[in-house]
Amino acid sequence: MKYINGTYGIKRRKNNQVLGIVDKEQTIIIRAICCIVVILVHIPKTHGNIIQNAIGSFGYIAVTLFFMFSAYGLKYSVDNKKNYLHGFWKNRILVLLIPFWIANIINVCCYNNSNTILNNILIILGIKNISFITILISYYIIFWTMYKLIKNKNVADLIICLIVFLYSALGKILNFSTGWMVESIGFIYGILIYYYSTNLKNLRKLNQFIMFAISSIILVILYLKYKEIYMLGTWMLRTLLALNLILLLIIILNNFEIKSKILSYIGNISYEVYLMHGIVVHLMLNVTIPSTLWIILCIILTILISTVIKFVDTKIINLIKNSRKV
Repeated sequence: MKYINGTYGIKRRKNNQVLGIVDKEQTIIIRAICCIVVILVHIPKTHGNIIQNAIGSFGYIAVTLFFMFSAYGLKYSVDNKKNYLHGFWKNRILVLLIPFWIANIINVCCYNNSNTILNNILIILGIKNISFITILISYYIIFWTMYKLIKNKNVADLIICLIVFLYSALGKILNFSTGWMVESIGFIYGILIYYYSTNLKNLRKLNQFIMFAISSIILVILYLKYKEIYMLGTWMLRTLLALNLILLLIIILNNFEIKSKILSYIGNISYEVYLMHGIVVHLMLNVTIPSTLWIILCIILTILISTVIKFVDTKIINLIKNSRKV
């Protein structure tokens, strides 16, 4: 299938000059698919169905990809943008925090209960009711700190990866309440993809696709069977399956380009979708309609509300950046 009117479709790549999974347009489309999968993960059982539940079992991979793209973006920017670390807090942390705080304010208003003012402030700041955004921001700060303290980038990256791995493995072993242990491994994948991008470009042959496809099927079967078993299923199989599927995705995107205006639009507001979908699900809990229609309506409303939030947070971010310039 070729691009139709230049707006959507699938087209075979003519060469291997670009690593498909981190091609900017492809990354946006993958983000769109991932954020929709995350919505499906959090559909309550009362409104779910078999298909949604099956997709939901692999929702953690979508969050893993989000961590991965974030880490790759950091590595690419620090190596290719002059004085990137000097504007790090303004250009990276601020862009994460403003939408995060807006969503948390709305969250506090929607879940209005007996929480004290202090508790609500902690929720808004992301210190209480920790989400994966809190973990991601922590990794951003660790990244900035290591690069400020250590001049050798290879050593800095090694330490960053070690910290992430220890949090992931020890966090699962000791059952840390913060969560996101398996998903945060994606931060390591992002750094490794940056280092080995030249090698990964060569993953495009049919026999490689078949090999990873078969291994993915085997791991899916094992994961579905043992996913509740401590460490074996809850960490090891989940981690191996995510890595295997990412490599399979790399092979596919090294061979094919996907184009879709709709997915590109959703991809550009994917962060806001991640932040807002839980609130939409909560507001729709008492709506009684067939499951499929409920899920579609939930996705549509999330996209619409996320569009508004994107407009608002962009205005606020630009206002803050411009005021600092002045």
